[in-house]
Amino acid sequence: MLKALSVKQFNEYIKTTIKHDPILSRVYIKGSVYNIRNNGNHLYFSLKEDEDIIDCVIYYYETSDIRLDFNVGMDVVVKGNLLLNNYSSRVTIAVNSIDKDGISDQYLQFLKMKEEFKNKGYFDENNKKEIKEFPNKIGLITSIDGAAIVDFISVINQKPSDIKIKLIPVKVQGQKAISKICKSIEYLDQLSLDAIVITRGGGSDIDLSVFNSREIIEAAFKAKTPIISAIGHKIDTTLIDLVADKSMQTPTEAGSFVSRNYLDIEVEYKKYLRQMQATVQRIINLYDVKLNSLNKDLSYKNPYRKILELKDNIKVLKLHFDREIQDRFKDEKLKVKLIEARLEASRNLIELRKKQISIKNENGEEIYSKFSVKNREIIEIIFSDGRIKAVIDNG
Repeated sequence: MLKALSVKQFNEYIKTTIKHDPILSRVYIKGSVYNIRNNGNHLYFSLKEDEDIIDCVIYYYETSDIRLDFNVGMDVVVKGNLLLNNYSSRVTIAVNSIDKDGISDQYLQFLKMKEEFKNKGYFDENNKKEIKEFPNKIGLITSIDGAAIVDFISVINQKPSDIKIKLIPVKVQGQKAISKICKSIEYLDQLSLDAIVITRGGGSDIDLSVFNSREIIEAAFKAKTPIISAIGHKIDTTLIDLVADKSMQTPTEAGSFVSRNYLDIEVEYKKYLRQMQATVQRIINLYDVKLNSLNKDLSYKNPYRKILELKDNIKVLKLHFDREIQDRFKDEKLKVKLIEARLEASRNLIELRKKQISIKNENGEEIYSKFSVKNREIIEIIFSDGRIKAVIDNG
């Protein structure tokens, strides 16, 4: 019986096999560039052909001999050696040479389709549908397993509102996702909703390519219901952002936009309370007029008992309305206090996060002045919930 290898032994075997294989130790591959990213030291990107993908990396010590003027969608030919990442078990090409080979057919097709839709007026502002100031019924198309649904709903739940959400869980990447998203748009469009939100939590250009499909763009444009896109990336990366009636960068932004006007709840409640008081006062005034009229007729008909009965009814009605107003006012006052407490907690959290922001240069030193940085210098911004890299651009 064969003895089982450990995970470490298996990975070492694969790495040794790659190292001594004359083809794998020095590969020469052509593909379209996608998903370029830089971690501050090394440059990562992917080569794509149709749905097939392989990851590539250019290490910082190789960059002096390699031209880095390639862009997403460009066909290139890379030379390098194959590596196996022990932690992810992913195969990567360590690139030591890269040559341009023109713009890929797939990227040219994207540009052609974008121009076609533009000429048809799909992206025109005068074709955008207006979104209600206080949307009540929202359709949500997203993955049930992603963070987007949590981000979107949690933002809405931070403010008192009567927003109701109709969730349609779908896949948000891959060819099978296209028909699911189209059918979801068509279904929700029949429900007389105030808006349809299409969202996901970001991803690479490859992951987001589904939102450049002709079928989804056509379905979004034909929908009678306003469409809000929040794909989790920079605007204009996908065609869904251009055809949507409102485009947001993240699910959180979309949630904030939908609930943007549900802020002055206290003002609204006070307005309704004044309207109720005015209604009650009008009723009281009406009964006063009737009572005065009866008083004038007393000298002729003397309906003393009937008048007393009417006066008692008025008193009971007034006491009832007074009690109703007082009870409603107490309830609304309590709600206002709860809202104020939530606002104070949010304000304290924002202030705390502001204080926790720091900026460091490439050497890890704190930066306190704009004069301490140089143009094109890479800096690191540290927030309470994560870190980002940025490049200084003095314009």
